[in-house]
Amino acid sequence: MGVIAIFFGYFDALFLFKRAIQPSSNWEIVKMNNGPLPSAVEWLRRMDAGEISAVELMEQTVTRIDEADKKLHAVIAQNPEARLAEAKATDKRRARGERAPLLGLPVTIKDSIDVAGVLCTGGSHAREHFIPERDATIVARLRAAGAIVVAKTNLPEYSSSYESNNAIFGRSLHPLDPNRTPGGSSGGEGALLGADASIIGIGIDGGGSIRVPSHYCGIVGLRPSVGRVPDTGTWPATRDVGYRDLMCVGPMCRYVEDLALLLPIISGPDWVDPYALPFPLGEPSEVDVSGLSVGYYDYDGVARVSEATRHAVKATADALADAGATVTTTEPPDVAEATGMFFDLIAADGGVRTRRDLDGAGGRHTAQFQGLLDGFTDPTLTSTFFDVQGRFFAIRSRVRQFLNQFDVLVTPVTSGPAPLHEQSPNGEPMESFYNAFNYTHALAIGGGPVVVVPAGEQDGLPIGVQIAAQPYREEVALAAAAAVESALGGFRLRTPLAQ
Repeated sequence: MGVIAIFFGYFDALFLFKRAIQPSSNWEIVKMNNGPLPSAVEWLRRMDAGEISAVELMEQTVTRIDEADKKLHAVIAQNPEARLAEAKATDKRRARGERAPLLGLPVTIKDSIDVAGVLCTGGSHAREHFIPERDATIVARLRAAGAIVVAKTNLPEYSSSYESNNAIFGRSLHPLDPNRTPGGSSGGEGALLGADASIIGIGIDGGGSIRVPSHYCGIVGLRPSVGRVPDTGTWPATRDVGYRDLMCVGPMCRYVEDLALLLPIISGPDWVDPYALPFPLGEPSEVDVSGLSVGYYDYDGVARVSEATRHAVKATADALADAGATVTTTEPPDVAEATGMFFDLIAADGGVRTRRDLDGAGGRHTAQFQGLLDGFTDPTLTSTFFDVQGRFFAIRSRVRQFLNQFDVLVTPVTSGPAPLHEQSPNGEPMESFYNAFNYTHALAIGGGPVVVVPAGEQDGLPIGVQIAAQPYREEVALAAAAAVESALGGFRLRTPLAQ
């Protein structure tokens, strides 16, 4: 393919975690009471009712994140003084009768998204000292709605792996088993949410970077339609390279209702991102699930899935049928090229932009990322690039025409649950490693909204499914996901596998 793959102490108010990553011999999920904590929607209701203050919620959230991170190694930076000051200011606003959609709600942010005054490394030594002066568009919108940024979370360098490991902060670990990955590239977010430590988080998804960690860690995640949410203020920049519109910023949560809460707040053009346009946004509560047509498949012609994964897809289809939807098995379109196409697009310039962006790292990379760089070929921005674009749009057209047959499509996320570090789901050999993710690549190229929701488990590990809808019909995907969550149980705390 010309490239192995690509995807995805300083300041008084800031601290960094630079430590050797070793699995704990006494692994436990941080638990409170006997079940998972309330949703963001419920926390906001309790603050509105005066049952808990913003300061109390912040202190509780920080405690849970700090305790969980001793085992997860998912947090790379915090701003303790600023977040406490914001929480105190929020309580004063509430006392004056002010309200905002997310007023006082703590949020964690992937470390490739700018938060003003807080370190943003993108997992690379090339940016190990970078402190942005401005918020990314999505962060500015969350803050304008009253949310408070608690922490930045770990990822692979340059958002370029399904394993959240980099040469600055090391490797993040799965909330159930330190020998397994929480996924990537939004793996730090997935780990904290899976441990019931963070309330809501923000990730970025190119080829599955929201969906894969959500699936591995038993949480929910939304990759919006391309152009729904601006990616302004994220790194690496993608709009003027082969990626085009493939990178999508979106929410990661524990409950579907929280995805629905966040989407209207973060959506809409900022007139900087050229792909972000004012598409109408529907309301999930107005969708009648009993009137939906649903298609599903568990084999895309590329990657065979585990029996438990097949069962999760079928259980999802059955749950929607029980809700009154018309459900049919179907054969996918020709998406055999999706994984290779994804890599061809990203490597269209032979790695010129990537090497330029990472020149400041001085060669300090993980072995996996160095292998990626070594795999780049010479620049080929000639007629070859236009051929790649033509094939890309052909796949997009096939996927979109296929989606147009249904209101909802259900598919696997990957071929199995969270694997051991540096391995692929179900232990595929390295030469076919990325084929396991062809399900996420195909829907990414299609460009429509995809929600991942828990639907089963294998050997104590969660398994999620993809619930896709036609482009710009997020409300349909969210409504279907909520029905599945209700039927199958959704997010829950599981017994850790390693004690």
